This record gives sequence, structure tokens and C-alpha cells, in this order.
Amino acid sequence: MPEPRRSRLRQLLERPGARRPLGRAVASLLGATVVSIGVIGALVIWHLIRRGQVIRQRLGPPRDVGLPDLTERLATSRPPAPHRSPREEPPS
Repeated sequence: MPEPRRSRLRQLLERPGARRPLGRAVASLLGATVVSIGVIGALVIWHLIRRGQVIRQRLGPPRDVGLPDLTERLATSRPPAPHRSPREEPPS
């Protein structure tokens, strides 16, 4: 039975001086991939920051909201009732 034909990569690697240049090519390709992923990540972060700024600029100014003064109400309020489970009978 005949052996399967060797791939082009296998043929290149069997040459005595081909391993080092091929390794450099693979390393540079991996480096370019890592750099491009980093650039895309930086652009995504920049885009999100910029989009947030644009949305904030389009919003109107904050409204004045008057909150009730709770200090007086808290001072005169009674303490909270003790917690009961729904199955407990109320004390008689």
C-alpha cells in the first residue's frame, strides 16, 4: 500500500535550512495577531468612552428634586416590629 503524500509544510520542514525562517514567519504572524487584537480592544474601549460622553452631552441638566426631611420623622417613629414567620401564631 503506498504511503500518503506528504504535505507542503512537511516538505518545507524536511529541508535543512527551512526550519528557522519558517519559525520566524510563524512568530511574526502570532505577534501581528496579538497586536491587532490589542488595537481592536483599545478601539472598543475608546468607542464606549466616547459614546458615553456623547450620551451625557445630549442629556438635559439635572433637575432640582426636593427630598423630605426624614430626621424629624425618624426620631419620632416607633421601633420596628419583631420579625415573625407566616406560620407562627400571634402572641395572645
